[in-house]
Amino acid sequence: MKLQPLGFGIVGALLAPLPVLAQYPIIFNHAKYITMNQERCEQRAEEAMRQAGFSEDFEPIGRGAFGVNGRYSASIRCEADRGVVFFAVAGPDNGTSRNLVVRLQRAF
Repeated sequence: MKLQPLGFGIVGALLAPLPVLAQYPIIFNHAKYITMNQERCEQRAEEAMRQAGFSEDFEPIGRGAFGVNGRYSASIRCEADRGVVFFAVAGPDNGTSRNLVVRLQRAF
């Protein structure tokens, strides 16, 4: 089979945007075992979110809290009946996302 030069042009045009499409948010998460009740966990989630700097677009959500810090967003979800709380941070940089989720967990 012989490929025509036009075929390479089409393939090149289709593959060229891939590096741009590959830029997606990096998501890091952690979990921590807890012994507190659901209400206290949700209070701590709100406090930790603010303390860790995620105060933009902050809002308590059903079982935790959500906030934004620049180009990074974070969520804390409490599952006290299961004895665990989940932390997640999403953003454009791998290292920064990792550091922010650790900061969030420590603030909790």
